[in-house]
Amino acid sequence: MCARKHMKSNQSPVSAAYVEHHAFLKRFVARYFSNRQDIEDVVQDAYLRAYAAETNRDITAPKAYLFRIARNVALSKLTKKSRQVTDYLEEAGSPAVMDTAPSADQELAAQELLGLYCQAIATLSEKCREVFLLRKVYGLSHKEIASRMSLSVSSVEKYLRQGILVCDAYVRKNEKPRTSKYMGDSRK
Repeated sequence: MCARKHMKSNQSPVSAAYVEHHAFLKRFVARYFSNRQDIEDVVQDAYLRAYAAETNRDITAPKAYLFRIARNVALSKLTKKSRQVTDYLEEAGSPAVMDTAPSADQELAAQELLGLYCQAIATLSEKCREVFLLRKVYGLSHKEIASRMSLSVSSVEKYLRQGILVCDAYVRKNEKPRTSKYMGDSRK
């Protein structure tokens, strides 16, 4: 027991908080990710960032600081993944698919619509956006989202409904009318 206390006294406050709350930190990050590797990556990245910050200044609440960094890292990773999905969707045309693909006008209209939806999602509140992306991009069930975000299933449904309504209204308001403008351009 003495050796254990001595070992802890040699640790930095952030390291001590990390060792003491490691399991809880992983459960906290599991709200955002189902993949164990993603959870481990976020937890380790959060610790490394907190430890590096601690070398430059005193951290008065190391546990809270560690959890705040973990949350920020998780949200950044989710944002990056959602951008990757969007980029993939934009670049996903293979030659075999393109042969049977819609016309260039229809393709342009679809890309503009996707862009509008991305802009609409960006206008959602943080919680609403998280719920919306976890459901629509990652395909998680309402129950899984509720568990990850410590919400009730009815709250998840409320955020989804709100996200859908806001996004649809945004798209309707900002969508360009589909006129013969595109046809006129192709005839010139």
